[in-house]
Amino acid sequence: MSQSVLSRYKSSLRWGLPIALLALAVLAFMGLTGSKPQAPSKPATEKVWSVQSIKAETRQHQPVLELYGQIEAPRLTTLTSAVNAYVEQIATDAGRSVAKDELLLQLDPRDAMLVLQQRESAVTQAQAQLEAEQVRHAADLKSLKIQQNLLQLSARSVKRYEDLEQRKVASVDQLDTARSAYQQQALALATLEESIADHPNRLKQQQAQLDSAIAARDTAQLDLDRTRITAPYDARIVSVNAGPGDRIKIGDQLITLYNQNRLEVRAQIPNRTLSMLRQSSQTKPITAVAPLDGQALQLELDRFAATVNAGQAGIDSFFAIKDSTLPVEAGRSLSLYVDLPPLDNSIALPATALYGLDRVYKVVDERLVAVSVTRLGDTRMPNGELYILVHSEQIQNGDAILITQLPNAISGLKVKEVAIDG
Repeated sequence: MSQSVLSRYKSSLRWGLPIALLALAVLAFMGLTGSKPQAPSKPATEKVWSVQSIKAETRQHQPVLELYGQIEAPRLTTLTSAVNAYVEQIATDAGRSVAKDELLLQLDPRDAMLVLQQRESAVTQAQAQLEAEQVRHAADLKSLKIQQNLLQLSARSVKRYEDLEQRKVASVDQLDTARSAYQQQALALATLEESIADHPNRLKQQQAQLDSAIAARDTAQLDLDRTRITAPYDARIVSVNAGPGDRIKIGDQLITLYNQNRLEVRAQIPNRTLSMLRQSSQTKPITAVAPLDGQALQLELDRFAATVNAGQAGIDSFFAIKDSTLPVEAGRSLSLYVDLPPLDNSIALPATALYGLDRVYKVVDERLVAVSVTRLGDTRMPNGELYILVHSEQIQNGDAILITQLPNAISGLKVKEVAIDG
């Protein structure tokens, strides 16, 4: 054998032997794997979901509209000062309930009392001037006859001196003196007659001065009365804006309060139900219930707002509070449920029965069956719980409706009904 052939043989042997050994190892592993004993396979089992259901009952239900509102005080009053004075006493605090005419705040009355005394003096003076005018007029009437008689005497004296002067018995100077006396007496009579004629005007003037003085006195009396700040009606105090010793000017705000008997609830009604509520309110009152501190606040629709603010999706409505015994506060937010006209052929279900917007599941032979429904609204059950109202021709009375929310609910899913606790 030549040298080159021997070299090739050695090279092939060096590479081929490892490959052959690897192949034998693979074959041995495959043989061992194929001969391993196999465990018997278990048959697949379908999972069963435990659920709860409710029996469907198709009948007439009273739907309700859930709204969000706020208690408001339309009769909110801010009492201000009518005089300049110091605060003498504060008789109430914010949050208190007060009765009509109850003292809230007392201002120092001394300045107002002094002004009242001045005004009363002016009334007394005006009354005296009026009485003096009446006395003067009575005296003028008495003087009138005397002045008339004196004028007649002066006239006869002039006549007599004229006769004597013609007979050259009396001088011209004597006649002139008699005539001057007559003119003076005539002037005095004319002045008296003018005074008597002007009496009604002077009387009106004096009466006007008296009326003005009386009005000023009454104004001063009002200012004195207004130093005592009282409740204008049965009210709840919102805030007290002054303290003892404060110097108050005319127009300063003192106390803010509201009428407890005129509270109401403002809530926005969606446009989709507005027309129905307007029509229903024409035939019978629209009532509502608002849960408040574990009690039911009874409400009644009173009116709709006259304007709609930009961006609103409805119109504000105002509900009168019919139960005045419950303690309520202005500004408090609450939910209210408005009674809508009854709906026939409707089914009440818990909210957990609804999947999506329009699907529920019936339980038939322990399998779920999807049913499309039309949602009609909501209703309050006798226990106060809120249920949804739906309608479907595919649901009959007595059908079991799934009320358990399943994350993978589909038609055909196998379920097992369990009793509802309670």
